[in-house]
Amino acid sequence: MRIINSLLIALFLSVSAFSAFCQVDRGGVPRSFQPQFLLKSQLHVVDIKSPDMFAIQEEDDEAVRLEKSYRVGIEVPVNISLTDAGEWENSADGGRICRLTLQCSGAQGLGINFEKVQLPAGSDIFVYTQDHQSVIGAYTSVEIPGNQKFTTRPVHSDKIVIEYYEPFNTFEKADIKLSGLTYMYRGFDKIITTGLKSTSSGSCEVNINCNEGQNWQNQKQGIVKILTKVGTKFFYCSGVMMNNTSQDFTGLMLTASHCSDDFSGGNTTADDLGRWLFYFNYESPGCVSSAAQEHTILGAEMLATSDTPSNIGSDFLLLKFLENIPPKYNPYYCGWDAGSGNSSSGASIHHPDGDIKKISTYIVPLGSDTWGSTPNTHWVVRWAATENGHGVTEGGSSGSPLFDDEGLVIGTLTGGESSCQNPTGTDMYGKVSFSWTSNGPSAAQQLKPWLDPGNTGVSKLGGSFNDKLAVADFSSSAQIIPVGGTINFQDLSSGKPNAWHWYFQGGNPSESKEQNPAGIRFERFGAMNVKLTVSNEFNADSIVKEGYIDVRAVVSPNPGKGVVNILTDINNSSDINIEVYDASGILSQKFMYSGSQSSNYSINLPQSGNVFLIRIIHGDQLQTHKVIVTR
Repeated sequence: MRIINSLLIALFLSVSAFSAFCQVDRGGVPRSFQPQFLLKSQLHVVDIKSPDMFAIQEEDDEAVRLEKSYRVGIEVPVNISLTDAGEWENSADGGRICRLTLQCSGAQGLGINFEKVQLPAGSDIFVYTQDHQSVIGAYTSVEIPGNQKFTTRPVHSDKIVIEYYEPFNTFEKADIKLSGLTYMYRGFDKIITTGLKSTSSGSCEVNINCNEGQNWQNQKQGIVKILTKVGTKFFYCSGVMMNNTSQDFTGLMLTASHCSDDFSGGNTTADDLGRWLFYFNYESPGCVSSAAQEHTILGAEMLATSDTPSNIGSDFLLLKFLENIPPKYNPYYCGWDAGSGNSSSGASIHHPDGDIKKISTYIVPLGSDTWGSTPNTHWVVRWAATENGHGVTEGGSSGSPLFDDEGLVIGTLTGGESSCQNPTGTDMYGKVSFSWTSNGPSAAQQLKPWLDPGNTGVSKLGGSFNDKLAVADFSSSAQIIPVGGTINFQDLSSGKPNAWHWYFQGGNPSESKEQNPAGIRFERFGAMNVKLTVSNEFNADSIVKEGYIDVRAVVSPNPGKGVVNILTDINNSSDINIEVYDASGILSQKFMYSGSQSSNYSINLPQSGNVFLIRIIHGDQLQTHKVIVTR
């Protein structure tokens, strides 16, 4: 019988002082992508020695023979200080930018493991591929508090760029040390569609948003793809967010205990768990496979797991995330049934081979069987053919939930015989009813103390969204205005917030604590950010809309007779550069003004020509205006 990933060999029951932080970046565009920064396009590439793939292949072949874990990646050690090894350049706004390009040939994907990240205020980090197709960041001292370990999710390339920005007049120096690369050598190819199927997992699998998933749209929001780390090895598993009787939405996730070992004597440590990556909403929006979102958070601690290495018990692992799940991920906290009753129909939702979310369906009553030496620890399920395929399970499905006919979690996948080549083979799920109190006497071996923390005696609980959370959002009366124009803002936040804090880049006032601030006057030209933070008694949430307000410099008259007036900023105190190009794109004139001179400039355009492009540069802001001259 096949086990999906591995059997539990040893457990760890202590949590060290390791801490990692939520991998929720704040978005934005690296400065090296922006033309006004005029940085070098070519960087020196640091080659990192690739792992011995012949040795890895031999190990993986042996793992297949012995039905061991399906490894997908390995950590390649590095010992690099970014600020020492990177290439520094001055940025247009007076700051500095340090970039480092690393290549580890042959990888399907690369991630970065940081041993230490200490960021000064105002600085940030981006990680991206050379083709700019995958960008992670920005990360600041808010996302990565001082002196913390940190891991980025892998991106699709064997070459990766790290970009650090240091603002002008920064006295504190960054300390950014890399300890390794996550080298993904299989199971990380981009999704390729073939009809209705994706090629990462078996061709018989069914996407969650096909018709088969219509009745499971809440439950799917609780399913999480996991990239686990066990020592230097990386594996895929699946997990499910769990509700508890306190309804406190504390970030509990249930998966399989065997996801925490490599079946070769290695077990995940607390430090490793701090680098586990959890992917929410990793699914195709329709029945046809397509690219999926990558909503990730980083790190968890173990609360409880099934019993001794010699007896797999019901094979469960209960984790708690180190950080709160961002409200925008909209997780569903699934309900459960710890009773011993059977189910006549239901489903499992999972990430086979790390692929987008799939659903497998059963329509006959479950059986009861034994995986190890303890009897009746597992439910036995046989999957049914459905409209769009014949969902089964694969490596990476481990830890996924078995739902009953009421949509409640009743089991956790250990393994089995099903596959696209053997769709009628059975799979086995550790029973929630056994995991409840039967794996051992301590809270670290049971689900009950965590899912029923008040000891209410409840054995069945429905699922729920956390509708108490404040989720920030807003709109505005306009998004394009001239310098000096005003805009009204409307709060669209959910969760009944009772406090608001707005930040308007280039606005007057620059902040507001009103729910719907009106008459905000924008006095600088350029793409201006707007941030809103809302809070209620349960949480706070922020949203930043980068470049949300396009404040246009006023160039008039246009059309004109050859003299144009340019209003850039009101009460400007920064230097302004104005460049004039003719219709063929040749620079004709260039003007440089100190901020103390004015904010309204008059320019005589060249005598020849009727069409000009005026390029206005102010710090990191750049605008181009087309001017027509009638002579």
